[in-house]
Amino acid sequence: MTKKRWNKPKSDNALLGDISFIVFVVRFNYKVVEMKWPQITKAFHNFDIQKLAKLDENDEKTMEKFLRAPGMIKNKWKMQSVIINAKKCAEIQREHGSILKWIANAKKEYKKSPMLAPELRDIFRVFRGIGPMTSTWLEGLFMSDKNYVEYEM
Repeated sequence: MTKKRWNKPKSDNALLGDISFIVFVVRFNYKVVEMKWPQITKAFHNFDIQKLAKLDENDEKTMEKFLRAPGMIKNKWKMQSVIINAKKCAEIQREHGSILKWIANAKKEYKKSPMLAPELRDIFRVFRGIGPMTSTWLEGLFMSDKNYVEYEM
């Protein structure tokens, strides 16, 4: 087993990148995604929320462009999820200023009143492709006092 470190994202775009990585890894091979990730990141405009949120995930030309991108994992549902999640991120930014601020406020509310505030794992479930296990993992990352989590692969 190899020990890996996952750092907390420092920007909203980086968080979308992390969420997208998780979406691509679920039910797929971690090492393949990791190897192709630089090319996938480039194809998705470095996970620029504003650029991706303007795209139509149901537009065949848009999907075809991503399918033809070098190194892309050719799974339409996963590719559409990146765009759908970018739209969700843009919505959260409009409402809260930033996604990281939204998460920090949710964390603060939970620590202040754990019986009344939603747990972080519940708020992460607003993103397509983030389920019970991955939302719990994201919660662990953001609830940690460290700027990273370590895990074994």
